[in-house]
Amino acid sequence: MSIDVHHVTKRFGDFVALDDVTVSLPTGQLTALLGPSGGGKSTLLRIIAGLDTADSGTISIEGTDATRLPAQKRNVGFVFQHYAVFKHMTVAKNVAFGLEIRRRPKAEVVARVDELLKLVHLSQFAHRLPSQLSGGQRQRMALARALAVEPSVLLLDEPFGALDAKVRKELREWLRRLHDEVNVTTVFVTHDQEEALEVADEIVVINEGRVEQVGTPDQLYDEPANDFVMSFLGDVTSLGGSSLRPHDIEISTSPVLAGGVEGEVSRLLRIGFEVRANVLTIDGEEVTVVLTRAHARAIGVEEGSTVWLTPAVGAAVVPRMKAVV
Repeated sequence: MSIDVHHVTKRFGDFVALDDVTVSLPTGQLTALLGPSGGGKSTLLRIIAGLDTADSGTISIEGTDATRLPAQKRNVGFVFQHYAVFKHMTVAKNVAFGLEIRRRPKAEVVARVDELLKLVHLSQFAHRLPSQLSGGQRQRMALARALAVEPSVLLLDEPFGALDAKVRKELREWLRRLHDEVNVTTVFVTHDQEEALEVADEIVVINEGRVEQVGTPDQLYDEPANDFVMSFLGDVTSLGGSSLRPHDIEISTSPVLAGGVEGEVSRLLRIGFEVRANVLTIDGEEVTVVLTRAHARAIGVEEGSTVWLTPAVGAAVVPRMKAVV
């Protein structure tokens, strides 16, 4: 059982937001839809939720064809970037709202709200208004409200995008723990690579309306399908016409590396324990190499040094795509 998207296409006028997208999002996992702004991530999430309709293709949720089901019948919880809370209601009332409109017994509503506020560590704020909470607390309240109706799928559209970096980091760690505890199928949209790599079980990389690659964080980082995935998921440099990561290049001040490319260190930048060397090779490539400060000192790398470069054993190496003229 999963969320199955088959051949979904969505256009807005002449703009193709999704181009024949087919992907399966596993049950019980936390899946990230990752890609640049305007790539189609949020459009796909909204189509899964039933907030938008596809021009063609089908959506199946937990084995049920949901393509033509209205949003309220898909049993999904949706959390927006900007909370979408009821400002005049207390935290407890916000969380209870979905249960009350479903006419659940009052005792059941009270018990469920109490359970969820404990889960998201907001019990002490139950009687406050949203305006009296911090941004991170409001987002936790929004998550509790989405979980209140026991959805089969939880969808989050850049849930931490409006928060500062420190709060974002705290909340994504909390979201991972929460997901492991409630074990609901969760899909979240982000353009933050670190967020996706840290939180998700699986990542779907979307660019220009198409799925570039699907895999675990390790698979995408270590075995990128193409140059775009590699460059989007971390720092990239070029050596011998291929893309690879700066920390995956071996550097030596003597020609002992088999097949090593000769070059000269044009700039050396020290940032804490890390050293970044810009090397101009004899082939005219500008290569960035990252090494520890201790390693740089041990081999005597300095500006103006002649060095030899080669990909490290096990490095992810992707041929660079040639520009179309």
